[in-house]
Amino acid sequence: MLKSIAPHPGLSDARLRAMVNRHGVRMVARVAKTPDASPASLEDLARHRPPVRKAFREIARHRNATAPALLACLSDRQARSIAAGHPDLPPQVIVELLADDDWQVVEAAAANPSLPPAVMSKLVT
Repeated sequence: MLKSIAPHPGLSDARLRAMVNRHGVRMVARVAKTPDASPASLEDLARHRPPVRKAFREIARHRNATAPALLACLSDRQARSIAAGHPDLPPQVIVELLADDDWQVVEAAAANPSLPPAVMSKLVT
């Protein structure tokens, strides 16, 4: 039942943190899915030990994800392409991802709205 409540909008950061502290890894991905999760909470979830791979995908999709949280998401194969397209990923990282071995990561990085215009011009010509 708690897993169903965790992604509900309107829960405070304190309540979300308490859920993770009390119930551990089984709540991390569900809390990361909460639309009102703060940037600080998402960073904490990205640093959770042990890492929760499904949480990385949720964090990478989240509108409040910060650069530090997104950088952690790049370590997960499935979250990597999602994070590559997030506009809050640092531009220099986006440029580096253009040379990734995974074509989905490259495609997401190329489509990222934060890709520097000079780099975008080079890709087009």
